Amino acid sequence: MELTPAAELIANNGDLLIQILLCFPAKSLIRFKSVSKHWLSLISDSQFGAKHSRRNPRPSISGLFLCLRLRDCGTEHTKSVSLQGQANRPTLAFLDCFGVAQFRPKITHSCNGLLLCEYRYSVPSSGHYLVCNPTTKTYTLIPPYRPDFSPGFVPRSSGFLAFDPSKSRGYKVVFLCEYFSKAEKFYVHVYCSERASWKWFRGPDRRQDGLLCRGEVFCGGVIYWLSDEGVVFGFDIDSEKMIENTKIPCVGQIIYFGECDGHLILIQTHMWSTVKLKILEMDKDNNSRWIVKFQVDLEPLLSMGSEFCSYHVLCVVKGELVLDWGGTIISYNLRCQTWNLLSDMAPGESVSHSLAYAAYPYIESLSPL
Repeated sequence: MELTPAAELIANNGDLLIQILLCFPAKSLIRFKSVSKHWLSLISDSQFGAKHSRRNPRPSISGLFLCLRLRDCGTEHTKSVSLQGQANRPTLAFLDCFGVAQFRPKITHSCNGLLLCEYRYSVPSSGHYLVCNPTTKTYTLIPPYRPDFSPGFVPRSSGFLAFDPSKSRGYKVVFLCEYFSKAEKFYVHVYCSERASWKWFRGPDRRQDGLLCRGEVFCGGVIYWLSDEGVVFGFDIDSEKMIENTKIPCVGQIIYFGECDGHLILIQTHMWSTVKLKILEMDKDNNSRWIVKFQVDLEPLLSMGSEFCSYHVLCVVKGELVLDWGGTIISYNLRCQTWNLLSDMAPGESVSHSLAYAAYPYIESLSPL
């Protein structure tokens, strides 16, 4: 087929072709790799991937990875669910070479297109970690952290990933840990991919902020933890310093702590009803102030069954709640008060809500590792 003069000009001008390709979403670019060896080389280049992620730092969430448990044997596995009706969903099969049997890589956190996964080679062994990009099917191993402190090291949260492609192509892996031999103090351990090294920092005061972490969120360059006493404390990734704590107004049970569209949010049930919710957002200018964004009534969903079933909030995505409603994954539009079926669990499957988080957002990205 003979090329038109315009097409021939583009084909022969590498810089112009790159500028055009940068305008396409990551999913399209993955398909474009099969056009020619030249396009494959351009799109696979790490500098191109970094440029594309910088230009598209906040793509929409296309799906979720769910941590599922099989009732009969108690083992866990990961399944992806599309939020956009896509038939081809990502898997973690490319990581099956790590770990053994039930200790294959499991997701501990997702952040802007990258996943942090933990795997083991035996029951008593300590966990190993890797960071992967499920879109490009690439990964890199995180070197183990060997603290200089004496025994008494207890992680108080799973490994956490902090990644903002609009600022840097590097990422950080963060642990909140406690050392009983150090007067029961919290410490924050940070691995920086650009330095390829670990550092540790003094963390929050255990006596003031509570012992257990009920959740952690990366939002606006800060990792926030929610303690069992309803205190939110944070660690600024850039300055590598703890930030001022804030107490959550306690008017009901907290059932979700997360991020949506660059805002830190939490969801509380009303004291008199488990199907009436309040979605609150932390004021960016005053982190001690929480603003009610939505009052939600899930009672219309009771029509899905003759009896009330338990439910769990999996995530919040731009005006929609994604719920595990008694084994059925649905999205609930907060403004229209309508719902849409996303997925049903297979017989014997259930979402593993024993974890702090059971759903991890999936974003298509070309970010290099």
